[in-house]
Amino acid sequence: MVQWLESHVGLVGVLGALTSAAVFLLKVWQFIDVRRREQRAREFDAFHRLIKELVSPDEKDGATRADRQIAAVFELRHLTRYYEVAARILVSLREQWSGQGGNIKRLVDEMDRTLSHIRKGLPRKLRAEILDRKVPVLPSSTPTEQK
Repeated sequence: MVQWLESHVGLVGVLGALTSAAVFLLKVWQFIDVRRREQRAREFDAFHRLIKELVSPDEKDGATRADRQIAAVFELRHLTRYYEVAARILVSLREQWSGQGGNIKRLVDEMDRTLSHIRKGLPRKLRAEILDRKVPVLPSSTPTEQK
């Protein structure tokens, strides 16, 4: 055995280097995988927080703040993974809230801008399914008094 190792030192060195490289690549892949899962969890939390900001009244006084809602709608543009569902939600809310004046008009305008932005990022088939036809309006919250 020792004689074989001595005669194949080069091969043993190459095998050692390949093993080290494989272990290194495995560790890099694990690191990237963990970071990707953490990023997805952060995006999940951010998306749900934004939707809550959009449709839920303030816990303290029960009022909905138009500027907070507008900011939430704008931030939805940055969550590309959620474009499909965000578009459906915004289309449905837009249909419910259109025609109302005041701050709701500003909110609906921001929804239109965000839907236009989302439209560019969706595959053509989903664009037709979600944005180019009427989406049935589901029961959901309506805007409360704007402060």
